[in-house]
Amino acid sequence: MKRPLKEQTLAFAGVIQAGELVRQIATSGQCSQTSARHSIDSLFTQDAESTEAVFGGLSGIRLGLTMTREMATRGSADSQQAMGYASGLLRLAMMLRKDKTRQDAMARSLGLVEPAWKSADDSLDPSVVAQLADIYRSDISTLSMRIQVHGDPTHLKQEEKVSLIRAILLAGVRAGFLWFQLGGRPWRLLFQRGKMFRIAAELAG
Repeated sequence: MKRPLKEQTLAFAGVIQAGELVRQIATSGQCSQTSARHSIDSLFTQDAESTEAVFGGLSGIRLGLTMTREMATRGSADSQQAMGYASGLLRLAMMLRKDKTRQDAMARSLGLVEPAWKSADDSLDPSVVAQLADIYRSDISTLSMRIQVHGDPTHLKQEEKVSLIRAILLAGVRAGFLWFQLGGRPWRLLFQRGKMFRIAAELAG
């Protein structure tokens, strides 16, 4: 297993995980709390010793790895919807890479939220989530492309759930940005996805 592709697969799984969490919230009003916490925590992980550590270990990215593995056989309608969100997140991450001013603004904003995240009893604390949602709204939603989230209108009208969706999308953009930093490129998804799927299957266990 080549390490670079393994690292890229982990970051890619982080994007897929965000897409799946958004799908879960939008359609059912709930999501995997453990996976959501790890995705949120990844926003504040600096200078991690490995890509795996960004997500708190393999357990923190297992949902994303499992969904990536499922895509090897095209998967279910749910996994295809998650992939649709992930594709949008990768496009946003690519746009963010070209905008240093926006990157710096996001870094400053996350730095302001970090003390509240550290002092909160739960990474999904509503106040922390709301602040992260504001960062997404101000720094990502203002890009020329926007992700359209589809689901049950009952859930999509609830401010707390909308905030969580935006916070998770922010984590997904972060994972996408990391994927690019590790050498991930759209063409790799075409020519190396078979290898990525096999790596994801190994790591998912």
